[in-house]
Amino acid sequence: MTDAINRFFAAWSDIDGDGRADLIRSAVSGSFRYTDPHTPDPITSVEGMLEFLGGFPPGASARVIEPIDRHHGHARVNVAFDFGEGKSMVGQYFADLDADGKIVRAVGFPGKGAE
Repeated sequence: MTDAINRFFAAWSDIDGDGRADLIRSAVSGSFRYTDPHTPDPITSVEGMLEFLGGFPPGASARVIEPIDRHHGHARVNVAFDFGEGKSMVGQYFADLDADGKIVRAVGFPGKGAE
């Protein structure tokens, strides 16, 4: 049930527009909502998500790190972002998943929270 999360973040690194769109469509439910500190407003469509990802620097990558924690249709995941030239960050995301394991809602935060 975490395949959709892996596909969602793989799309961030995919520089092929069609490939990126296919990954996003395969990862999110028909009605989804995405927000993080870099989105001025919640994103609620595949097209909006693709537009947002269009601002992701070419050559940058995003990858899921550590095991994904999940229970009762919810997931928590840490993602490493590499922007090149020694610039990187880690973000923590919380997602609600539908019965098919697709993302209904994802909320991102910088860092991994309190440790």
